[in-house]
Amino acid sequence: MGTYARRMTSKYHTLALLACLAAAVPGLATARLPAKPAPMTKQMYDAEKAKIATEAKTDLKLCDTLKGSRKEVCEVEAKGRAEALKAELEARYKPSPDANQKAKYVTADANFAVAKAKCQALKGDAKDRCMSQAKLAREAAIRQAKVEKVQETGGPFAASGAAAHKKLQAGAS
Repeated sequence: MGTYARRMTSKYHTLALLACLAAAVPGLATARLPAKPAPMTKQMYDAEKAKIATEAKTDLKLCDTLKGSRKEVCEVEAKGRAEALKAELEARYKPSPDANQKAKYVTADANFAVAKAKCQALKGDAKDRCMSQAKLAREAAIRQAKVEKVQETGGPFAASGAAAHKKLQAGAS
């Protein structure tokens, strides 16, 4: 086989490889994206809301069997869980970056309230360390929620970037 034939064969192999990659990449990209949940109807929303309320009442009744700081922690956990579930339900019912962020804030606040209730049982330096860790965990969760909102919305320059892209396309036409 001559040099010319080897170059042509090599080019065809390269083109075939690129065609395979081009066909495979869109499949890979869609495989990584999270599936969008199906829209929630009003009936589904109301049923889920009622279920959350029922579970909260049941959890609070279980807390009545406890005493002292365990009872307080149990009650804070039950209330926090219900609030977090309601916020997540709202975010699923009316999805938006703001609703998702609010749900994460409510969850962070609920976790902080539980940690704070647990810290109240401690004394001295242990209590101070516990409270410090609880505050740091809450702040980290809030920062993470902010980062995720920016990623979800495309950042502060997403709208201006889209406008600039449209101008470029209009100018090229």
